[in-house]
Amino acid sequence: MTSVINLEDIKARHAALSRTTKRRNTLEYVSAGMAAAFLLVTSAVTFLAADSSAEWIMASGFATLVLGLLLVGLNIFRKSTRAGFDLATSGMGHLQQRLAHERDLLRSAWLWYVGPIVPGFVMIYLGSWATNPARPIFALVGGGSTFAFLVLVIILNRRAARRIETEMRALRE
Repeated sequence: MTSVINLEDIKARHAALSRTTKRRNTLEYVSAGMAAAFLLVTSAVTFLAADSSAEWIMASGFATLVLGLLLVGLNIFRKSTRAGFDLATSGMGHLQQRLAHERDLLRSAWLWYVGPIVPGFVMIYLGSWATNPARPIFALVGGGSTFAFLVLVIILNRRAARRIETEMRALRE
């Protein structure tokens, strides 16, 4: 049995979803932009000071991470803010389409959000390890911490997708 939700409630839920999405995307753009600016400077400084192939790898990793962040930003813009929905769909149907779209984006964040930045991190930590193989502490601790953080990002996105799935189920009942 489908529950009856009035149009005002549908509009309120749609507006709340739009606010959440816009706030999240703005935060992502600002934080990625700040990180990219810092990493671009770090890459340039590291390239200029590099005197070994390991340092060149590390500098290339910083630059690759910048490219990954730009790709993530483009993915967010393309997948989230420019999503096309059927305008002929009813208010409830439109809300369900939006929720399903957001759920699918969150479920696949490991691929389009985490994936593009992994090569940069790998290059940075491999370059760091190769610079001083006798003392791999930065590469091990930094790499392990980064890996743990990226796994946490994936877990949080999957949890948010489950919450949206629960909301969608409640709308269908």
